[in-house]
Order: sequence, then structure tokens, then C-alpha cells
Amino acid sequence: MCPNSCAAFTGPYANLEECSLCGASRWNQARLQGTNGQGKVPAKRFTTVPLGPQLQAFYRDPEQARNMRYLHEHTQKIIAELQETGSISLVDDIAAGWDYLGAILAGDIKEDDIVLMVSLDGAQLYESKQSDCWLYIWIILNLAPDKRYKKVHVCPGLHHVAALQCEGLRIWDASQDRVFSSDLYLLFTTADGPGLVCWDGMVGHSGKNGCRVYCPTPGRRKFHGTHYYPALLRPRGNCAPGSDHPDVDVFELPLGGSGDYAHNLLRLVSAPSQRQWDARKTETGITKLPLLLGLKPSRSLGVPLCMTTDLMHLAGNLSDLLISLWRGTMECSNSDDKDSWDWAVFRDEDVWTSHGQAVEDAGTSIP
Repeated sequence: MCPNSCAAFTGPYANLEECSLCGASRWNQARLQGTNGQGKVPAKRFTTVPLGPQLQAFYRDPEQARNMRYLHEHTQKIIAELQETGSISLVDDIAAGWDYLGAILAGDIKEDDIVLMVSLDGAQLYESKQSDCWLYIWIILNLAPDKRYKKVHVCPGLHHVAALQCEGLRIWDASQDRVFSSDLYLLFTTADGPGLVCWDGMVGHSGKNGCRVYCPTPGRRKFHGTHYYPALLRPRGNCAPGSDHPDVDVFELPLGGSGDYAHNLLRLVSAPSQRQWDARKTETGITKLPLLLGLKPSRSLGVPLCMTTDLMHLAGNLSDLLISLWRGTMECSNSDDKDSWDWAVFRDEDVWTSHGQAVEDAGTSIP
């Protein structure tokens, strides 16, 4: 990699002799000059440990090996409860999920298999400069919830997962003194809206079909606009073409994980022209082949079932949107009149300040 850590000499930069950002040579200059330009040794290397050896290391410690049996043992208790009562009394972990249990009963997840969740987020590396850097980690779901998110149990790196899914991972379990082969199973992918696009190849939240779990609820746009919004109610008056569908009942939302995904993906990649490609992108909400398509189908829930929702950003965004509506500070079109917003009850600064003081005074009484 670049001696100044600007970039790695891989992918499109694999054949460069120097960094395209800072101009530094990729080679150790002392070695290069001492061998008349023949000894090309990297000036700097980036070191990572693949997922497989990290998982094998967990089992070398008897206590950690016992911890890795949590998911299987918890799953067996839930299956026994289902067989006895027909229901699950307490939903407290992923083992109570129907998709996970379906994979167990189908034999896709076996007793010694390791179940994973991958989490991705973007990072801005430089202040006041747009950065397109994505960081991801593996979370080992075999561990109990009070252990799986601790730093020592979180693993970096996507390398070799597809190969491990095909070949299996040989592991020695120190707690039972036995060797077994474990298949890695990807259960969920987590990310915010922009990050999830990297996993599923979908259009994102501003598209006509922008649901992150691929439910068939279409969005709506304004006239001459290209940004779609997940508005459930049909706007009053005239609507833009394609946005005039009836109201959608919030209590009868369609389920996510539409079975049309595979068919729609096939339609997209078989588009005979760029024009048809663009039209089918809008229609299907799919923009490209997903990264996860490289994994073994039976070793993952697959797209879109492995996609997850994002309650953290939803909660933060809702509070910000509601306050901007109540205060009348939300941007609106020129045809709108904020004076007609009868819900903007906090537009007056004195009223807003008085309300804030009342909330503060009640703080000791709020549970």
C-alpha cells in the first residue's frame, strides 16, 4: 500500500508504480536502489487476518468453545417449546425468527455450523471532504447476545468466506477434544440506507421501489421530480403518473422479502438495451447484481430475506422531522404556505422556549 496510507495497490491500482494521490513510490527505495531497480519490495503492507483462522482460534480455548454452543442449545429449547405448545413464549434473540428456524429445519444450518451477521457503515475520513470509505465487521451469532458484540468477538474481513462456504472450515474444539467441519452461514446483513445498497444492489430509499426489505409498496414523486417518497396516502388533487395508486393501510402493509426478487433480477440483467435497463431499474428497484450473489445459495438466507431494517436511524430521523414540522422549519415548495400549517404550533419562539422549560421541569417525574 502507499507509504502514506493513501490507497492500496490493488484492483484498478494494481499496476501503478507510485501513489496517484501523493506521488510516493510503492517500493522500498533503499532495497530498490541497492539492487539496481530489480528488488521490488513494498514500502508498506496492510495486514489482515481472514475470518477462518479467527473462528478456529475461538475453539482452541475451552471456555470460548463452550460459549460458541449457545445458539444451538437455545435453538433446541425453542424447537422443543414449539413442538410442545405450538408457540414461542419469549422472542429474545434471532433463534426465535421463522426464517432462521426454517433454515434449521431444512438442514441448511447444522449443529456445528457457524452463523454470521455482517454489518457495514460508511466513514468520512477527512473533515470537510466527501469520503467513500466503507467499513464492515462480522458478528458471530453463535455467541450469546451479552458476548457477541464485545470487541474481542467482532471480526473484520470478507476474504475467503465464499471459499469457506464451499469447502467448510476444519475446527478443533478444545472443550470436547474433537475435530469437525463447520459451514459458515450468513444470516443477516446490517447497514444504514446507503450502505445496504452495497449488499443488495437495490435502488435505495429514494427510488420508486425503495423498500429496504423489498416489499411491493411503491413510492410517490412530485410532478417533474425524480425523488420518490414512501408516502402511504394518495396526495390530494392531481398526482404524478405512477404515483396515483390508492392509499395504503398502515395496518395492512405487505410483507417484505418479496418472492419476485429473483424474477425481477433476471429481467434486469436480460435487458436488451440501455433504455430498457434504465426502465427496468425504475420498475423493479434493482440496479445491479448484488455482492452477496457470490455466496453459496444454501449458506445464506439470500437477498432480500437477509436484508434488515434500521430502527436507530428511523428513530433519530422521525424526531427531527416531527420537530421541524411543529416548528415550521421544514423546507417546502413555493406553492405551499407555512401559514396554513395548523400543526406548526411551536413556530413562535416564546411558545417553543416555554414548552422546553416545561419539559425540563417535568424531567424528575418522567419514568
